[in-house]
Order: sequence, then C-alpha cells, then structure tokens
Amino acid sequence: MRQFFVLFFVVLIGLAGGGALSWVSIQNNHGFGALTVGRWTAWPLAGSRDADPYTRAKVAADGEVPLGAAEGLAFHALTDEAGRALRRQCQYRLSGQTPPARYWTLAAHGLTGAVLGDGPVDASRLISHKMLRSSDGRFSLEVGPRLAGGNWLAVRGQGEYQLILRLYDSPITSTRGIVDPEMPRIELLGCAA
Repeated sequence: MRQFFVLFFVVLIGLAGGGALSWVSIQNNHGFGALTVGRWTAWPLAGSRDADPYTRAKVAADGEVPLGAAEGLAFHALTDEAGRALRRQCQYRLSGQTPPARYWTLAAHGLTGAVLGDGPVDASRLISHKMLRSSDGRFSLEVGPRLAGGNWLAVRGQGEYQLILRLYDSPITSTRGIVDPEMPRIELLGCAA
C-alpha cells in the first residue's frame, strides 16, 4: 500500500510540475517565427495553418482571434527604446513611420490583452486616417496620462501595458528582406511621481 501512495505522489508531482511549466511556457512565449523590428514584434503565422504548436496554444490561451496572413499583421511593443517596460503612469513619444498598409490602428492593451480605455468613445485607440502628419508622411504622437497637443493616445492607471499596432492589407510579410520596414520609435518623456 505504501508503494501505491509513493507512486501516486510521484505522478501527481510530475503532472503538477509539467502543467506549471507548460503554462509558464505558453504565457511567456508566443512561439516560433517572430518578426521583430526595433521594439515591435509580430507573429505572421499566428493566424495560419502553418502556426507551430506553441503559437496555437498561446492564441487559444489568450482567447484572441489573430489576423490571417492575407488580412494583416499585429505588432506588439512591451518596452521603450531603452528596454524599460511601458508603464501607464509614464508619458512616451512615438515617432517615425509605419510600414506600408492600406489602414492601421494603434491601441493600448493590458498585458492580458484587454483594451485599456473608458468606453467605446475615448482616446485610447488611434486609426491611421485620423493621424496628423508632417509633409514627408512621418508622425509624432504622445502616449500617456497627460493630454498632449496633436496626436495623443490616452493611457491611465497604474502598471505595465503593451501597444498593439495592427497593419491591414500590408505587404510587409512578402517584402521582408528586400526592404527593411521602419517602425515608430518609443521614447520615454517622463513619469508621474
């Protein structure tokens, strides 16, 4: 009888340890085939049949519906140019250009994927055709809790978050290697005390 209990506890520890390691791996990894440009990372195969098992598990665990390869690509940024985690109480400047796309959106999301904001009509999401730009097509926008003139993306509260830039109808995946895409830079302006 003692051997049965020893075997039972060994199996139980193995299942618990394996389950915990699998959960950590899925939560901290989006799989293989990442496309990284500066501080921005996308997984072009996440919405396709060719996605690896880790990417499929991450998509299922998050409950998200990824864009298909023919639809577009979603880039995630979790850090600024210095490698510091994005924090809601800080003000950032995004500047530069996006890769070519028919249409794009930029939104602030919590680390779990939920959109940050106060409701359906707020300043926590931006769309490409409403952006103020310079004559060369570049833009500058501020992200943070303080109202800013020009382009502004509101982020309020405490804790870390991520920015998600979704490019719709973009040739970026087919031209990668021929032309290196340019992504907006994320620079810290300051943090509230």
